[in-house]
Amino acid sequence: MRLASALLALILTTMIARAEPVTLRLATIAPQGSGWAREFAAWARDIEAGTHGAVRMKIYYSAIGGDEFTVLERIKRDQLDGAIGSESCTRLAPSLKVTRIFGLFQNREESFFVLTRLAPVLDKEFLRAGYINLGEATLGPEMLFTRQPIRDMDELRKTLLWIWDLDAALRVQSPALGLHVVATPLEGGARAYDDKSVDGFIAMPTAALAFQWSAQARYLENLDLSYRNGCVFVTSRAFDPLPIDAQRYIRAATAKLRQRLDDLSSRQDDALLGGLFARQGMKTVPVSERFRLDFFSQAREMRGRLGAQLTTPKLLEEVLSWLADYRGEHQLSK
Repeated sequence: MRLASALLALILTTMIARAEPVTLRLATIAPQGSGWAREFAAWARDIEAGTHGAVRMKIYYSAIGGDEFTVLERIKRDQLDGAIGSESCTRLAPSLKVTRIFGLFQNREESFFVLTRLAPVLDKEFLRAGYINLGEATLGPEMLFTRQPIRDMDELRKTLLWIWDLDAALRVQSPALGLHVVATPLEGGARAYDDKSVDGFIAMPTAALAFQWSAQARYLENLDLSYRNGCVFVTSRAFDPLPIDAQRYIRAATAKLRQRLDDLSSRQDDALLGGLFARQGMKTVPVSERFRLDFFSQAREMRGRLGAQLTTPKLLEEVLSWLADYRGEHQLSK
C-alpha cells in the first residue's frame, strides 16, 4: 500500500511538473528589431517547440535589464537566469580575453577557429563561476568609423575614438598602442560624437548599424583592429533541474543559433561594406598595405610589452601556436 501511494504521488508530481513549463529569463543589449534580436527570438521559439512547451525563453532586449555587468548582478539576485552577452562572457570566462587582443586575428575564420578550440576551457570557467555556457560565436571584426579619413598610424593616433566603457581589453590596449579613446556606455556613443567629444568609433559594422553610428560617421576604414565574440549562458541553478532531454535540446538549438549568428554577421558585413554604408553617404577609405602592416606590427609589439595584462602567457603562446598551424594549413591549401 505504501509503495502504491508513493508511486501515485510520484506520477502526480510528474504530471504537475509537466503542466508547469519552466521559463528562463535572459537579458541582452541587442536592440529590439535588430538582426541579432530576430535570431534570438527564433532560437527561443525553437526551444519552446522542441521541448514541447516544457521550457520557454523570456528575452529582455535593448538593455532593459541594464548594461551587461548590471545584468550579472541581477542574475545573482535571482531576477534573471542568464544572458546573451559579450563583455559579461569575458568576466565569467577570463580566457576569452585572449580573443580581444588587437591584431591577433587576420580574418573571421581565424577568430572562429580559435574560439572553437577554446570551448572546453571556457565551459570549465563558466562552470566554476556557477554558469552553464550554452555556446559562443564570433560576431565580427571591429573597424574604424570616423569623421575624417584616416590613412596611417599617425592619423589614427591623432583621432579621438569612442570605445565601449565595459570593454576592459581595449581600455588597456588603446593607450599602449598610442590611441586616444573615450569610454562611455553604448547609449552615450552617439551623443559623444554629436558633441564632438570623439571623432570616431571602434565598432563592428553590425553594431554601427544597430546603434545608428553609421548614420553619423562619414568615413569607414576597413581595417580589422580586433574581433568581438558573444555567448549565451544560464545559471547552473536554473539549468541543472531541467529534464535531460530538454537540456540536450537547448544545447542543440544553441549550436544552431551559433551557426546562424556567424552566417548573419558575415552576410551583413558583406552587404554593409559592399554598398549599404555607401548608400547612407559613408565613404570607404582605402587601407594601404603600409597602414595595415604598420598596425599589425605595432600591435604585435604592444602585445609583447603588455604580456600578462592581456591574458596568461601560457594561453597566448598556445593560441599563437594554433594560429600558426591554421595559417600554415590554409596557405598550403590555396
